Amino acid sequence: MKNTCLFLLLLSICFTCCAQGVFSNQTNSTLEKVVKDYPSQFKNIKGELLSSNGSATEYKSIIAIPGAVSTVITESVVAHKSAVSWQSILYAGNTFSGARSRFEELFNQIKNTIVKPDGGKAVIVNGMYIDPSENNTFTTIQFDLLPATGIMQEVCVDLVLRNTGKQWKIFLNVYDKDMRNIEALTSR
Repeated sequence: MKNTCLFLLLLSICFTCCAQGVFSNQTNSTLEKVVKDYPSQFKNIKGELLSSNGSATEYKSIIAIPGAVSTVITESVVAHKSAVSWQSILYAGNTFSGARSRFEELFNQIKNTIVKPDGGKAVIVNGMYIDPSENNTFTTIQFDLLPATGIMQEVCVDLVLRNTGKQWKIFLNVYDKDMRNIEALTSR
């Protein structure tokens, strides 16, 4: 009887963990691939050329989160240094309530993503949820990679909910730390 109860308890825990999907969903699986490819400047996930001007070149990403509106890789020069970013528009809709719900869902899929870079130590994508307000034009959650060492210290991951005036959009960004510093200076 004890063995049967113990077996049922273990089975229940196993099904609960699998149902939650904290470590096995398509959003964090794709994010893991993107972050792992950051050291090679996304060359393994870079697709066809979309556009190019003097300061930036945009490519289609060959991997994307299922249901994404668009996913691009941008190469640019920031403060006389090459920079690269991966951006996916994960939602576009007219209602704040729909956007807010999807934003929270995506946050829960992203948090605790484990990334094991080739030849490096595993890092965990960690962040604090910020409840968006319909009165704000944007809400940004900046994730940390813990414990980040080596090149992983240069990676930034953000989840952004933005009101474009016509629609609410949700962006997932993976980019160079230098770009975050420039954005912080220019958004003041």
